[in-house]
Amino acid sequence: MPQKKKSIAWTWVIIFISLTLIGGVYFTIWYSKWIKRELSDYTGPSPKWNESFKFEKAFENFPDGILGIDISEYQGKVDFSKLQFQFQNRPIEFVVIRATMGSDGLDRRFKQNWEAAKNHSILKGAYHYYRLNENSTKQAKNFIQTVQLQSGDLIPVLDIEKHSTIQSRDRLRQGIKNWLNLVEAHYGVKPMIYTGDRFFWEVLHDQGFDEYPIWVANYNSIDEPETENWVIWQFSEKGSLEGIGEYIDLNILRGGRFQLHKLKMP
Repeated sequence: MPQKKKSIAWTWVIIFISLTLIGGVYFTIWYSKWIKRELSDYTGPSPKWNESFKFEKAFENFPDGILGIDISEYQGKVDFSKLQFQFQNRPIEFVVIRATMGSDGLDRRFKQNWEAAKNHSILKGAYHYYRLNENSTKQAKNFIQTVQLQSGDLIPVLDIEKHSTIQSRDRLRQGIKNWLNLVEAHYGVKPMIYTGDRFFWEVLHDQGFDEYPIWVANYNSIDEPETENWVIWQFSEKGSLEGIGEYIDLNILRGGRFQLHKLKMP
């Protein structure tokens, strides 16, 4: 009999502890909701860094910014006759088109895109995708032989964004510099460099490349890129426009029309 009474007592203790824990959980939930409700007028919801918000934030931080896009064969056939040259009530004022890749690669849609942009009187430019382990002189010749720039076009662009797995950074820098020098000698202007934030700091910064206009890509939730003195920021890779079936990159040029004029061929 004493054992039975002891067992009943422990049962009531367990029930009491369980009810206390359950009550504590419910009180915590209720109190959290009450605090959130009371403070909602002061804290407000956190902003969502979606593509639309990034677009608005970029032009809020740089109100004189100019919107542009870049395209290649990956966008498929671009119907310039249906292409809406505005995005969220902002005009698209320039387009940069991939022309060449490596020592002998040609973008399959460069000629069509180049002529279409010309016929629709939109400011256009061309870029070369640098293949790390191919001869830089041949790569420069490939671009020069393919792209005929005229006065008023955008200056040539070199796209370099990856590390080499078989050559040192110094050797890579030599190749990049050689391409830039050859292209500058041919067109008479310094090319622009397109790259990523991290690549700029790890490979290009303080290595003789800061004198070139920098077009930097960074799609993160930031107010602006870390790269110093950037001219164009590619802030999104998920733009969508009528006339283009795939996502496109969205870019903001800061500095207004004065800066845009500096990026044109004389």
